[in-house]
Amino acid sequence: MKKNRWHTVESHPELLVGQYVVPNFVSNSMILKLSENECVIMSPGEPLLPAFQETYSQDVKLHIIFPNAFHHIGAQAWLEAFPNACLYASELAIEQLKEKGFAEHDILPLEQNQPPLPEHYDILFPPGHKAGDIWVRKQNPVDRHNVKTSSWITCDSFLNYDRVSNQPIARFMQKLLGAAPGLKISQVVKWFILSNRQSFKTWVLDQLSQDNPTTLIPSHGEVRQDPLLPANIRKVINQRL
Repeated sequence: MKKNRWHTVESHPELLVGQYVVPNFVSNSMILKLSENECVIMSPGEPLLPAFQETYSQDVKLHIIFPNAFHHIGAQAWLEAFPNACLYASELAIEQLKEKGFAEHDILPLEQNQPPLPEHYDILFPPGHKAGDIWVRKQNPVDRHNVKTSSWITCDSFLNYDRVSNQPIARFMQKLLGAAPGLKISQVVKWFILSNRQSFKTWVLDQLSQDNPTTLIPSHGEVRQDPLLPANIRKVINQRL
């Protein structure tokens, strides 16, 4: 996947993922297309702004979701380009974002005010996260075998790097923190992002059984589409948490 460009996710024409590097780690932004003139974007990275402007006009109706209080670095550039954008975050994230330079912005709490979403999409609130993480879920139509699946956009809870970084410092940190390669929960998540590991573990194992996710889009790493994804996530959860 080319960096600083937007790419459609297979079998999800309404969903785009863009990759950029900051700092030394691959990060993702996600677009949910509502129409040619309206879309929702999660965790907007500044390097992806020019490619977005190639497709969408200055008059686009833009809804920006902060998936937690950490994913705000690129938002100011997007707000300068689209000052009428609507902002959303969880209540816990809003408290922290106000202390990180967004005190003058009206950020709507997702618990009460949600942006328009494409059909079959909804927002989940995983418990036990210090920075007020939210996930986005798409409930897919049942397949020809009458099996229900879903797609998860999960912010920082999971990582999925195909390989370790070429950058020496990033590579050292990934190995030290157990963050690559493959599907991981890093030590940073375990010790610094989760406030209640048992609460999150119980919730996500139950959600796995309900949703049967076969597509995972983390905030860092590669999109993973795999029929064995639920079993792989369950294994990682039980091993790490």
